[in-house]
Amino acid sequence: MTVSQSVLDDLWRGEKSICFFVHAGKCYWVVDEKYNFSLDAEKDYRAYLDSGEITQEQYEQSCKSFRGGILKMTAENFPQYLGDSSGKILSPSDLNDFIGADFEVFEKVEYYFLTGEGLTQDLFKRANMIHSRFPRFYINFDRKIFMHMDDARVHEGLAYPDWIAECFDFSFLIPASERYWVVAGNDYWKLRFV
Repeated sequence: MTVSQSVLDDLWRGEKSICFFVHAGKCYWVVDEKYNFSLDAEKDYRAYLDSGEITQEQYEQSCKSFRGGILKMTAENFPQYLGDSSGKILSPSDLNDFIGADFEVFEKVEYYFLTGEGLTQDLFKRANMIHSRFPRFYINFDRKIFMHMDDARVHEGLAYPDWIAECFDFSFLIPASERYWVVAGNDYWKLRFV
């Protein structure tokens, strides 16, 4: 996938998110609408049906059409999701300059954390633009772990009962070789906390 400006704009507006997947020992970076990172979307649709927000017909249609027919994402059907999402898979070359490393922003944020001296509006915006390009979801099919950092919604409620699922900073679970936000020794992940 070649990352277009429209994808970067969608990330900035929060219309899309990035998920780090682990499946059969392999790592995948995928950019997609964040609702597509739900494991069991049937729970959402069932709640809409039970509350009367949708009809039985709408429920059935939604269940058939969601995520290309993958209502419940599992290790078994994940390859199908990847095949249907091939245009959304980020390659290592896509990730090389993905965050738009900005040494001035990094330096000013470090100084802010050290001294408490505020950031200008422009620096704050630039820091948040970089932050918008970080993953918000982590799904490990091998270990049955689902984590997210989208605190606007309780995504963990759509995980399976035998999974570890929570809203938590999962960066420690991502191998060092996959951390595209570390550039020239600078760990831009700290921009999440501005």
